[in-house]
Amino acid sequence: MAKTGDKYLGEFQRGPATFMVYQTVKDPNVIRVDCRDNGGGPNPAATFEEGIGESPYWHGAWNRDRWCPWIVAETRKVVKKHH
Repeated sequence: MAKTGDKYLGEFQRGPATFMVYQTVKDPNVIRVDCRDNGGGPNPAATFEEGIGESPYWHGAWNRDRWCPWIVAETRKVVKKHH
């Protein structure tokens, strides 16, 4: 869920999952991806702590998930639209 002041950049979808992309207010280089799946969530999926060009930190079950490369690519498309 968005923390107060975090900037919503957009979202993308795959199957029942919707991924929301946020730029954190504390550090504009930090990008967070939350996932709402089957009515649950939103829960953190990934955090790009070193900027969108670097590999993200994956949260929980997302670590090594087969969707990870796709999530990274889609997140970068959303961020690119805002820069």
